[in-house]
Amino acid sequence: MNRRDACIAVALMVSPVSFFGAENRRVGTWKVNLDKSTYSPGPKPTIAGTLRIEAVPDGEKVSVDNVSADGKLTKYSYTSTTDGNPYSTAGSPYGDMASTKIIDAGTSEMTYTTKGKVTRRARRTVSADGKTLTIVSTGVNANGEKYKNTVVYDKQ
Repeated sequence: MNRRDACIAVALMVSPVSFFGAENRRVGTWKVNLDKSTYSPGPKPTIAGTLRIEAVPDGEKVSVDNVSADGKLTKYSYTSTTDGNPYSTAGSPYGDMASTKIIDAGTSEMTYTTKGKVTRRARRTVSADGKTLTIVSTGVNANGEKYKNTVVYDKQ
């Protein structure tokens, strides 16, 4: 192999990894900005939760640490590919399975299900500067009430 061919081979191996890392603005640790977030019907939590999104081969690992308005700690994580197929979300209050679909570099959609029934839909959008993540979610809470939350996160 000549030098030119070797350079092309290295570029082809490195480019997808670099491209994925540079384009995946969702990756990072995010903290809830309670002042900018809305919870309907509420109530709003009093302690800001943390969301961590890590890049893994062909997908993401999502880890959540939250304290609900009534002081209940919720901690769970799961790994899924970003192909839209469902993956187990043991410990999640939103469902036993979740699927992730990537829309573009800053936008993705999550669908949670329990026993095959959709329980929550969420759209995650990262700002152009990469400093803010907004998740707009709809579903049914533990009391059977429909909700629509807009939770704003600041990158840590």
